[in-house]
Amino acid sequence: MTDDSKPPKAAGPLVGFRVIDLGMIFAGPLVATNLADLGADVIKIEHPKGDDVRKTGRFKNNRGLWWCVSSRNKRLISVNVSRPEGAEIVRKLVQTADVFIENFRPGRMQEWGLDYETLSATNRGLVMLHISGYGQTGPYHERPGMGTLAEAFSGFAYITGEADGPPTLPSVPIADGVASLSGTYAVLAALLARERNGGIGDEIDLSLYEPLLSILGSMVIDYDQLGHITQRRGNRSTWTVPRNAYRTRDGKWVAVSSAANSIAPRMFRAVGREDLANDPDLATNPQRLQRVDELDGAIAKWIGEHTLDRVLQRFHEFDVVAGPIYDVAQIFNDPQVQHRETFTETADAVLGKVRIQNVVPRFKRNPGRVRWLGKADIGADTEAVLGELGYSNDAIEGLSADGVIKIATASGSNK
Repeated sequence: MTDDSKPPKAAGPLVGFRVIDLGMIFAGPLVATNLADLGADVIKIEHPKGDDVRKTGRFKNNRGLWWCVSSRNKRLISVNVSRPEGAEIVRKLVQTADVFIENFRPGRMQEWGLDYETLSATNRGLVMLHISGYGQTGPYHERPGMGTLAEAFSGFAYITGEADGPPTLPSVPIADGVASLSGTYAVLAALLARERNGGIGDEIDLSLYEPLLSILGSMVIDYDQLGHITQRRGNRSTWTVPRNAYRTRDGKWVAVSSAANSIAPRMFRAVGREDLANDPDLATNPQRLQRVDELDGAIAKWIGEHTLDRVLQRFHEFDVVAGPIYDVAQIFNDPQVQHRETFTETADAVLGKVRIQNVVPRFKRNPGRVRWLGKADIGADTEAVLGELGYSNDAIEGLSADGVIKIATASGSNK
């Protein structure tokens, strides 16, 4: 059987909006997940072979755990969009939708008759979001693009890592995550604009590399105005000291930041260096940058002689801006995380009780919620959704027999 034949009622500020998710690893589907968390009715379209995220990451009871997270709160239909009959299903779906999200290589939507001009001709309020590696225009627009390439192309990897080490790529899809946040607010802005301009939607072009590049601080203007090329500095900052990660006596780690000049003297006093706290030559960040090795050494020495609990207690007493560098087990056990319900628990037919990240941000009057995890069955909702579009049982059976769609049976298998 499907994971949940009677799902919990939708909740959140986007209840009443419908989103069609024709996305793949990872950015496009993550935009749809964000919208689903806030109450939108998200219908995810995956190929009858199954989405690649189902086969990505770690598994329990033959269930992909990453899929459980990234496809939560979505209804699933399985359609071969490259078949004319499949593309027609998508066109019919889009006519009922507010938002259509895709992240195929540019040009593919035109091949399938799913371009914005075609779709908006019969749905003038449609907001369509394209996500691709390099955007819909330019000499690279036809190149395949993934988050790893965006992390490299944007300059992010070049400035990440130790000074004497190689450029460092993140171990999680940062570019996809950042692009998904940009895509989410872009969709919401387009929906707001639609309410103000007589119900006309819009088409949004989002590359994977540009959102990541946009959050890299002053790197661009530093080069434009000064010819300065930002280099790797490990955990040190290019403009504030002290700022680093320090290891404690019990093998834990502490992060320290002193962006405000008033913080540094408190830090020096906390580690027993009154001489550094009172040194007028260390009053500003530019001055402290000149002696970064000395200052880092003094802080690292003191922290290395004490346990994490003692370090945090001492820094709290001196109002130092510092905190633990957690692994995921420590995050689970932290009282702040527990108090704010940063994780939420939900029930799943295969996994039982599961804790995952809760919905962010929080809405006081109309909060979103995690209603279900990514469903185990390919095509779990195909029959129901096609029925809503007016397809008869015979038509659905015919499309299934022809391999255009896949539907989940009552036993939980697929056909």
